Amino acid sequence: MWPWGHLALAYLLYSPLYRLRYRAPPTWPGLGLLVVGSQAPDLIDKPLAWTLNVLPTGRSLGHSVLLGTAIVAVVVVVLRRLDLPGWPFAFGYYTHLLGDSIRPVLDGRFHDLAFLLWPVVSQAPPAEPKTGILRYLLDARLEGSVVVDLGLAGVALALWLLEGAPGVRGLWNAVRGRLVPTTE
Repeated sequence: MWPWGHLALAYLLYSPLYRLRYRAPPTWPGLGLLVVGSQAPDLIDKPLAWTLNVLPTGRSLGHSVLLGTAIVAVVVVVLRRLDLPGWPFAFGYYTHLLGDSIRPVLDGRFHDLAFLLWPVVSQAPPAEPKTGILRYLLDARLEGSVVVDLGLAGVALALWLLEGAPGVRGLWNAVRGRLVPTTE
């Protein structure tokens, strides 16, 4: 799944659950944490595998349910100490793993899910770019999974707009509060 597909999947699952629980659209800072969580496994693995060659694949440490759960636990503890909700980050993180698992499950390629149990279960390294993330994104063609993920992103964007673009005001206020000195 592409970054926009991960974000779209996370939002499309998070928003109805949030509305069901709180009877309101999602809010800031939870939405910001959802966004970060939905990208976190790739932000961990891709640079370490594709750019620094520290990990065997772009789906290993951050994509492992075993090690990823430890990462999520640490982040949630830190967020709670900062008086921020940890569950949106965790939700985004696990929807990322779900998104990367959908195609192998639908295709019956269950052996391709070995990344979920890395390093306990090893996997044959797939053919991955070694030129870095930016080059990989720039070389993407508008076909297959790119189109599906863009469609998913379009649906998520439409839902977000219908809900009144939640999170924008909170983000703007957070940026203003940090960049513009207040006069009291």
